[in-house]
Amino acid sequence: MLLTQNNFLQRFLSGLFFTPVVIFAIFWSPWTYFFLFFYVMGLSMLEFYKLIKQAHVAPMRIYGIGLGLLCYTITFTYYLQHDFSSIIGYCAMPLIALIYIAALYSRKPTNPFLDIAATFLGIVYIALPCSILHGLAFFNGSYSYQLILGLLLIVWSQDVGAYLVGSTIGKIKLFERISPQKTWEGVGGGALFAIVVSYMVAYFLTIIPLWQWLSIAVITIFTGSYGDLVASLLKRSVDAKNSSEMIPGHGGILDKIDSLLLTIPAVVTFLKISKLCG
Repeated sequence: MLLTQNNFLQRFLSGLFFTPVVIFAIFWSPWTYFFLFFYVMGLSMLEFYKLIKQAHVAPMRIYGIGLGLLCYTITFTYYLQHDFSSIIGYCAMPLIALIYIAALYSRKPTNPFLDIAATFLGIVYIALPCSILHGLAFFNGSYSYQLILGLLLIVWSQDVGAYLVGSTIGKIKLFERISPQKTWEGVGGGALFAIVVSYMVAYFLTIIPLWQWLSIAVITIFTGSYGDLVASLLKRSVDAKNSSEMIPGHGGILDKIDSLLLTIPAVVTFLKISKLCG
């Protein structure tokens, strides 16, 4: 697939607007970071539940999004205050039962098993990784933008590299049944960009050493690629190209974070294990 000038211009202009906003929010304070991903996660879950409805499943999206945002908020509060004994967390646990109870009062029940499962899938697929992200924000006890910014730069660079190389010279299909436009050349381009950017990130963001940034890049190459494919699988099952058309040239919010959803848990686990062994 050749790189079209119009599509590239749309992606470039959208990136030119949104990237500084994201970087500023992460850099400025823990609260701007919190509200940025609160907004991103809420919209992503809404897009996800709208996609699922096209598969003739009726997830309880209000409860799903509400519980997801609650999980995200409680986790943030824990890291911010270093107090997991907060009564808010314990009071929130019984609220999970509301999803089962809400299914009893659904006006248009399709299949209760699928409806409830789809509701929880949105929480596990999107809200859980976003909540785990706080582990990077407060990696050393207090808030720091470095790990989140570094991870985003590596993920973005992989995405840009895969798009530019794959769209320009890509021929060998990666997973044609799931995503016909993705190629092995694109994967290689994304990997190269991620490795190069991880070197640059390590120079400016010194919260962790170079070898850990390089390891994060390697993790991202695999989890980012699979995260993109998983999202493509879900969208293809309902004949949707994008999760929405909110961002010109990119699709929806979920389309922009699908690579992160599998990457965040893997990176946090790697860094926690490295810290324990170090």
